[in-house]
Amino acid sequence: MIKNKLVPIIVGCLIFFDANSQTQSDSVYMLDEVVVKNIKKETSNITELPTAISVIGASNIRKKQAQSLKEITMSIPNVYIPDYGAKLTSSTYIRGIGSRMNTPSIGLYVDNIPYLDKSAFDFDFYDIERIEVLRGSQGTLYGRNAIGGIVNIYTYSPLEYSGTNINISAANREKYKTQISHYAKAGKNIGMSISANYNKDGGFFTNTYNGKSADKLESFGGRIHLAYQKNHFKAGYSLSYEDSKQNGFAYSLYDKETQKTNPVAYNDANDYSRKLLTSGISLEYEGRNFTVISTLGLQYFSDLMNLDQDFTPKSIFTITQGQHQRSASEELIIKSRSDKNNSSFNYQWLFGAFGFYQKMSTQGPVTFKSDGIQSIIQPVFDNLYTSGTMPFRMTVKDDEIVVGGDFEIPVKSGAIFHQSTFNNILFKGLSLTAGLRLDYERIKIDYFSSSKITIGVKMPGPAPEIIQVKNDTIAGGNSKKYVQLLPKISLKYAFSPTENIYMLVSKGYRSGGYNNQMFSDLMQAKMASRNPVTDIDAVNEVISYKPEESWNFELGGRGELLKGFLSGDFAAFFIRSTNQQIAQFAPQGLGRMMKNAGRSTSKGMEFSLRAKINRNLYFNAAYGYTHAKFDVYSDTVRVNGTNQPVNYSNNFVPMVPRHTLMLALDFSKYITTDAQIRCNLQYYGYGKTYWTEANNAWRGYYGTLNGKITIAQNKYEFSIWSKNILNRKYHSFYFESMGNAFVQRARQLQWGIDVNIRF
Repeated sequence: MIKNKLVPIIVGCLIFFDANSQTQSDSVYMLDEVVVKNIKKETSNITELPTAISVIGASNIRKKQAQSLKEITMSIPNVYIPDYGAKLTSSTYIRGIGSRMNTPSIGLYVDNIPYLDKSAFDFDFYDIERIEVLRGSQGTLYGRNAIGGIVNIYTYSPLEYSGTNINISAANREKYKTQISHYAKAGKNIGMSISANYNKDGGFFTNTYNGKSADKLESFGGRIHLAYQKNHFKAGYSLSYEDSKQNGFAYSLYDKETQKTNPVAYNDANDYSRKLLTSGISLEYEGRNFTVISTLGLQYFSDLMNLDQDFTPKSIFTITQGQHQRSASEELIIKSRSDKNNSSFNYQWLFGAFGFYQKMSTQGPVTFKSDGIQSIIQPVFDNLYTSGTMPFRMTVKDDEIVVGGDFEIPVKSGAIFHQSTFNNILFKGLSLTAGLRLDYERIKIDYFSSSKITIGVKMPGPAPEIIQVKNDTIAGGNSKKYVQLLPKISLKYAFSPTENIYMLVSKGYRSGGYNNQMFSDLMQAKMASRNPVTDIDAVNEVISYKPEESWNFELGGRGELLKGFLSGDFAAFFIRSTNQQIAQFAPQGLGRMMKNAGRSTSKGMEFSLRAKINRNLYFNAAYGYTHAKFDVYSDTVRVNGTNQPVNYSNNFVPMVPRHTLMLALDFSKYITTDAQIRCNLQYYGYGKTYWTEANNAWRGYYGTLNGKITIAQNKYEFSIWSKNILNRKYHSFYFESMGNAFVQRARQLQWGIDVNIRF
C-alpha cells in the first residue's frame, strides 16, 4: 500500500520539473556541510573522524520542517525519541541504550553549553546552523551520561552571517509560527544577533470529557548572541529564553486483547508549562602550536506539571509536580592545532577539565480523590479486617488525601581528561587515538514526604465509632559518590582524506541516583500500615539505583564508491551493558522508579548513502538495525497484592525499534536566472518495538512520508509542505499503570505553507 502511494508522488514531482531546462548553478551538494565545529575534535572534516557521526546542516533542517530534537533525529540510523506528548522529557535511545526517566542517556550541548536535564531537551528550533549526532559512548571527552552518544547543536554566528531573516508559517490544526532574526556587525571584529520566535499549535486530539484540546501548545522565546574576534582571540556571549505552555499527555485507554484505542477522556487537568533560561560565555585563544578554549554555561528552568494520573473520567488520583533547576558548568580545554603544515601534525593532543553543579528542587504532591480512596486505600483496610490481621474495622473519612513530597537533589561533578592521536604510525594513513577520563560525581538527596488521613475505627460490639487522625512522615537524606575511569582507543586507516576504516573500543557510564517519584508509593503503604518502609537506611536502599556501565566495540568506515556521485558510511557495533537502567512503575503503581537489569547486550549495524543521480536530483538513505536483549534480568511484579518473581532474561529491551529507515529525494533546479524550484521527499520507517520488559505489548513496523515544495527567488522563498502524507495511524508511546494500558496516538496528516524573507 505504501509503495502504491509513494511512487506516483515521487514520479509526479520529477515530471513537474523539466530535467532539460536551463540550470545556472546547483545549491544542493552531496555532502551538504562537512566542517565540524566541535571544540573537542582535532580535525575540521567529518570524514576524518574515527566514529559514527551524522551531521545535519541548516538546509536539511528546513527541508525536513524539523522544529525539535525528536523530529531531526528521525533521519539518523538507530536513534529513536518517543513522543510523550509533552516537553517534560525527551528520552533518547541510541543503539539500544536509553531510559525514560532521571539522568539522560545522551549528552546535549547547544553552542558547547551542556543541557544537564531531559526536561530542557525539547525546545523550539530556530537559527540552527548545524547539528552533530555522535552515536556510541562518548564518555572519554564528554563525561557525564554520554553512554549512548552526544548531540551538538550550533546556532549561527553574527561574525559569519549578516542581514535579517523573517519566517512565517501557517498550517491546518490551527498551527502558526513566526521567527525573526537580525545579524549585524559593529566593525569588522564585533558582531551581534537578536532572534525571536512564536509558536502556536492547536493540537490533534480532543478530550471528549470536556470537549477541549488535549494537546494544544503555545511557546515564545528569544536569543541574543554577541561575538568578538581579533587576531588570535575569540569571545562570545549568548543568552536564550523560552516560555512554553501546553495541554499534554493526550493518553487513551487501550485494550490489548481487542487492540481498541478509546478516545481521550479525563476529568482533571493534564498540562505542562516551563520557563527555560540559558546563557554562556566562551573564550578562545589560538597560539602558534596550541589552542585554549574556556566555556562557562549557566542554566535555569522552572516548570509545572498537572497530571490526571488515571487518565479516565474517574476521580482516582492526580499529581502536581514543580521543578526548579539551577546549574553552572565550566570546561577548560587546551589542544594542539590541526594545521597540517605544522611539523607536529603527526602527533595531536588534547587536555581538558570539566566541572558542574546542578541543584534540582522538586515539589510533587499526589492527591487521592474520592474514587481513588474507595478503590485503592479503603480496600487495604478492608483486607486487614477480613484477613484477621486487625480485630476492628477502619473506614477512611476523607474526601481527598494529599501525600506531599519535597525533594532537593544537588549534584556535583568534576573530571579531567586527555586524548592523544598518533598519525602515520608504521605507515602513512594509519593513526591511533587513545583517551582517558577520570570522572567524579556526588549526588545527594534530601526528602520530606507527609500525609494526613482521617480514619473511623469501629470495634466489635455496640461501642461507637472512634475518629482518629493519622499523620505519617518519611523524612531523611542520603548521598552517593561515583568515581569512574573511562578509556577509549581507536585505530584508523585513511585511504584518502575522505575515505577510511576504523575500529573503536570505549567504556560508557551513566551515574546512579534516587527515585524521588516513588515516595507516594511508600507513603501509601505506610498509611495503610502494610509492610511500611520507615527506617531511613531501608528507605535509602529502596529509592537508590546503581550506575550503568557498558563496553562498546565498533567497526566502521566511510568513503566514495563512485567519485563525485556516490558516497556512504557504515558501522557495526556490539555493546555489553551491566546494570542497565530500566524505568518502570512502582509496586503500587503510584509513581515511577528506576531499576537495574543485571546484564544486557545490544548489537547491530547501520549505514547511510548519498547519491548524485544527476546535477538536479540527489538521493539519501540511512538504515539501522539493533538487536538489544536482556541477558540476565530477574524482577518482581505485584499480583493480587503480593510480589511475584519474574524473569525477563532473553527478552528484548523495551523502547528500541528493531529497524530504522530514512529515504529522501532532493530535486533542485533553476527555472530562470534567479528563480529556483525545489522538491523534497522524506520517508521514515521504524521496525517492531516492544513497549514492556515482559514483551507482552509491542508496535509493528510503520512508515511516514513527508514532503515540501519550495520556490525561491533572490530574497524570497515560498513553500508548501506536508507531514504524514499517507495519514499513517500508529501509537507513538505506550505504558501500563494500575492494571490498565494507555497509548499516545501519533499525529495525523498535516499540511501548511511557509514564507521566508531575507534582506
